[in-house]
Amino acid sequence: MSDFTPEELFDTIDRQVADLLARFGIDQPPVDALALVQEAFGYKVREEEPEDDEPRQYGDRPKPRPRGRELVFRTTQSDAARQSLAARACAKEMIPAILGKLGVVPGTEQKSAQGQLVGLIAPRLLLPTKWFAVAARRANSDLLRLRETFPDVAYELIALRLLDLDDPCVISIVDDGSVGLRRSNFAQLGKKLTPAEEACAAKVREHEEPQTVRKEEWTARGWPIPGGPFDRIILRAVSDEL
Repeated sequence: MSDFTPEELFDTIDRQVADLLARFGIDQPPVDALALVQEAFGYKVREEEPEDDEPRQYGDRPKPRPRGRELVFRTTQSDAARQSLAARACAKEMIPAILGKLGVVPGTEQKSAQGQLVGLIAPRLLLPTKWFAVAARRANSDLLRLRETFPDVAYELIALRLLDLDDPCVISIVDDGSVGLRRSNFAQLGKKLTPAEEACAAKVREHEEPQTVRKEEWTARGWPIPGGPFDRIILRAVSDEL
């Protein structure tokens, strides 16, 4: 693909998302991606019963089942899972216009690049950058308050979207006491939690409600995530030094 910076890519995606939402009269959150994919891109939607031997999905992770311009959901899928799949379908349709704006001839990109683009576009569609930044500031980055503003978006997606904002932070997802994911927007970090994060996760697990812990120049906030087979906790940590 042509040379462009990550900032140019993100800005182009944000502009295309804003244009799409404006064309269909969406001027405030939440974004109903399921309605949008049908109205804007002509997708059909139907449901299927899950197969008897199909393993249960965790929380809001969808099992993608797009067939052409048709989305097929399991009747057991949550609203957040449906919104996620619909947003990814919208993202695929938006790729040609985005590439064109960046000086790339649509269709010349690698398949792996398509997948990466979908992974960038879909969250920005469900959580548009300007709206999300305002909501995060008003909510002081509280995950539960943000979920009230974006009610059909998975907790995990909301938390990871905080990494796209200017405030330096670390997001960790802990399942049954094991760190499954840990990302930062200011440095490369391993999966080892800071003492503040460890203490916060322990308090969340004990009390089953949000907690905040400050320890050794770090402040960690944690939230228990309902609806899955794991004891899932999401942590957001910030350093006093940043």
